[in-house]
Amino acid sequence: MFVGVKLSLLRSSVVALTCAATAGAFPIPQRPAKSTPLAALGDGPWGNLGDVRLSSQGDLALLRRFDEPWVERQGEWRSFYGGRFGPASWTTPPRLEWTLSAWQPSRSAPTELELVMTPPREMVRPELGTAELLPSWLLGAPPRVDASFVSATRTPRCKAWERPYTVTLARYGGERDSFRVLECDGSVAIDALDRLSVVARPAGADRPELPLPLEPLPESELIGEWVPNVRLLDPRLLWVVARISEAFPGRAIYLISGYRRDGHESFHRKGRALDLFVMGVSNDALVRVCRTLKDVGCGFYPNNKFVHVDVRPPGTGHAIWIDVSEPGTPSRYVDSWPGIVESGALSWGNGE
Repeated sequence: MFVGVKLSLLRSSVVALTCAATAGAFPIPQRPAKSTPLAALGDGPWGNLGDVRLSSQGDLALLRRFDEPWVERQGEWRSFYGGRFGPASWTTPPRLEWTLSAWQPSRSAPTELELVMTPPREMVRPELGTAELLPSWLLGAPPRVDASFVSATRTPRCKAWERPYTVTLARYGGERDSFRVLECDGSVAIDALDRLSVVARPAGADRPELPLPLEPLPESELIGEWVPNVRLLDPRLLWVVARISEAFPGRAIYLISGYRRDGHESFHRKGRALDLFVMGVSNDALVRVCRTLKDVGCGFYPNNKFVHVDVRPPGTGHAIWIDVSEPGTPSRYVDSWPGIVESGALSWGNGE
């Protein structure tokens, strides 16, 4: 009922508006004529063109958008692209085509899935001749390893400021050897004493193989040697060599003499002395470093190429002597030397 009333009211309103528009109560805007004046050009030089109009026969199609500016049309590029001569007419766009072959099953494909079981192959026992095979249960469980007996420890790496430096030793005949004397924790390197003792062997002796045996050879042990012509030096000589190398880093230490078989009861015979020099360093500077070492004897030879160093019993202090003799002449000691010692160089005796 209410719907019918609303429809009746709506029809009455439409009829009333139509009658009013016909009577002129509501003027309806009329579409301008297709041929309209360009503009009122006024009294200027273009005034005589007041009646110029656009042609309505379509011969000026490019100016149609200006004739009817209220009509929205495609741009020129879209008209050209989709037109008769545009690129859209050059190729045929792809199309989707539906075929039945895409879903129809192939007649050659099997319609049923067959599972074929291959029978297991027969295991053949290997022929081992006369060998006897024991099953694992007859062998028993292997014995456990005692953890307290076998232990693996990871060797710590040296820190950047604790890395041990390398000492380079040289001797007569062009033989050289570079090795570490100390480890990161300050302990002596495991092969340092062997290598120093080999370099300090007498002149002319053959070089033995390294590392040296764990025990001295019986025939060499009788005369205090480890292997023929090699005697293990006093471990404190490693410390002396290390301190000298620290004082002159990057310099090779040349050994003139070390262990001597015919040295009677001297420090050389006992493996506790070295005659050496540092390449590129004066003996004056070397003996001054030697004098800073505790319980170390220092022999200064101004007219020779080497400095004597030896290790002495604890509490000995700083021993020094000065021998000014020429090479091949008897020793001649003096009490002082400029820049080395003012006096008292004869109070310690020498340790050659």
